[in-house]
Amino acid sequence: MALLDGLSKIKRWAEMRHGPRSSAVTMTSLQGWEKTPLAQAIFTEQKDVMGSLLGELFGYHLLEMSCFDQLQLSDSSRINHKFRITPVAGFDAGALAEFEALPLAPESIDVVILHHVLEYSTKPHQVLREANRVLISRGHLVIVGFNPWSLQGAYKIVAQWVGAGSFWRRRSLRPGRVMDWLHLLDCEPVDLQKGFYRLPINHAGLLEKFSFWEKICSRLKLPFGGFYVLLARKDRVSMIPTKPLWNSFNPVAGLVLGKPTSRVPEAVGQRIECKKVRGKK
Repeated sequence: MALLDGLSKIKRWAEMRHGPRSSAVTMTSLQGWEKTPLAQAIFTEQKDVMGSLLGELFGYHLLEMSCFDQLQLSDSSRINHKFRITPVAGFDAGALAEFEALPLAPESIDVVILHHVLEYSTKPHQVLREANRVLISRGHLVIVGFNPWSLQGAYKIVAQWVGAGSFWRRRSLRPGRVMDWLHLLDCEPVDLQKGFYRLPINHAGLLEKFSFWEKICSRLKLPFGGFYVLLARKDRVSMIPTKPLWNSFNPVAGLVLGKPTSRVPEAVGQRIECKKVRGKK
């Protein structure tokens, strides 16, 4: 027991020092990072992948949630009403709300985008439940995350301990784990794509030189891409309760009774006449 208590204390200490912080603190510390060469290379590939997916999704309302500012990930979507929700005021004119408690009615959104929200959240399960709650039946959920089984994921382990920056203070959520969470919420994974196979170097010239490697790995569809885009569909069907018509239901025969009638069937009338004749004899 003492050993388990010691390990749990070490784990809590590591999460406090190197794990994700609140969404507001994380987004504030990440503000401006999307303008770096590494961020531009990653987000450009993500937009290309998401462009092909969002172009095939239809509906009336699209909700976008991201820990990064000024990305415009949903530009390729054909849905007219697109809006963002952010926990920090002034982020790209998004509505102010927490990711863990969305101020939206249940089953009111057709497409929900979670762009690097789960790995930077202290409550990823609650964020995913809220996204599933506001999603309509047969609606689609687009999850973008960093792949821990990649060169970037390996570098994150070192970067967290040396204090390289807020960008590396995140969870390691592999796609299979997120799929397990989706199955519990009655969501079916539909498509999974990966991208960014280059080294996570924040240098525009070196990133450009390794673009050939990116093309080769993307063509071969290798599994160790730096990010993944997971498309899932909500398969839960909404059930509308109806009031049973107990007044017209026969519990014995299990049939619906019609209105009583004074007309006697012909066969019954013949049997009655036969009985009367036999009685007279």
